[in-house]
Amino acid sequence: MAFPLSLAPPAGTRRAGSHAGDPPVEPSADRPLIGFGPADGADTRAQIAEFIALLRAAEPYATDAQDFSESYHGDYADLLSIVLDADPAELAAAAPYGDDPAGAERYQAASWRFERAVVEFCTDLALGDPGEVRGHVTTGGSEGLLFGLQAGRQAVPGAAVYFADGAHPSARRHAALLGLDAVRVPARSDGTMDPRALRELAAERGGGAIVLAGAADDVAALRRAAGEVGPVHLHADAGEAGLPAAFAPRPVAWDLRSGADSLSFTAHRMLGLPVPCGVALHRSGNGAEAGGEGRPFGAASNPLAITVLWAALRERGYEGLRRLIMECYAVAGYAVARLNEAGCAASRPEHSLTVHFTVPRHGARLPAGVTLTDGTRSARLSVTPQTTRTTVDTLCAALTSPRP
Repeated sequence: MAFPLSLAPPAGTRRAGSHAGDPPVEPSADRPLIGFGPADGADTRAQIAEFIALLRAAEPYATDAQDFSESYHGDYADLLSIVLDADPAELAAAAPYGDDPAGAERYQAASWRFERAVVEFCTDLALGDPGEVRGHVTTGGSEGLLFGLQAGRQAVPGAAVYFADGAHPSARRHAALLGLDAVRVPARSDGTMDPRALRELAAERGGGAIVLAGAADDVAALRRAAGEVGPVHLHADAGEAGLPAAFAPRPVAWDLRSGADSLSFTAHRMLGLPVPCGVALHRSGNGAEAGGEGRPFGAASNPLAITVLWAALRERGYEGLRRLIMECYAVAGYAVARLNEAGCAASRPEHSLTVHFTVPRHGARLPAGVTLTDGTRSARLSVTPQTTRTTVDTLCAALTSPRP
């Protein structure tokens, strides 16, 4: 991947942008931004402490531990312990606003600053123009998909949604919710959407097209195919593959520069976060403004998801994130080699962190993290930072050991 110029060091030299509809609050000069290298952990903690104090002041009912997720793990257990255990006096010192009626506005401004920093960083990863891209932090893949379909309905009224077999399970449900016809497009032998079939189906129906692509699809080819027969809005629903795609060993045509009008991906599994979260982006002028600030109608921001995602990206920076994902690619390659040695017919696309393989015999015991895809012999291993070479060796031993 070409290094994004706007992420070039020195870190923290760019101020969060302001856009139409954003709160009329000036963000502090560089402090919350995500830079090239890791940020000072103490400063990240201090900002989270300040933000939680603002949250508690604005939402006084959210003061007990049970109001927050108990699924914290890894570094976030101690990073976010201040949410549950901080002394009220310490919180007041972090954000000394007391009964100031403007406290809620300050809390919203702080949440906005974190979210803007995440959106700007991810806009760079998706090769978007910071001057025209808007976005928000989502609560997961389903919300990101709803956002993209809603944007498509606004941009191309009356158009049907075209998707392939590998689309998000909620695609049909969201299409029905929005009153959109859903059309299945045949896949090619590699599982990607067939541009020729898309063009033929769109021509038959007319009225333009809302195309739902995946991270492995050739966004530019799909856009050309649908665009030959009418207006098109293309949403790239990258799911868990979004962050890795930005660092794939070979370029993947999934991003805003490749022709997507909007895109979404999730981040919690790759970054090991305790709450589901992701990012949705859109190029302005492509209908996504229908939801006000950009979220789908009825969706609300999750300040906890925003904060942990910002902290995870900030404490790694671009370079730390790149190293994390490149190690995942290395482990995925190791898994393919070891599984093939074990006679499991393993393979994966070069851009993917999902390894597909054949279980040698029915009833073999599979470790956690391995999913059977047809109930018997076909399986997949999704590589995350928690997957190590030892994990792969344990899997191969389980697959080849004699049946008890």
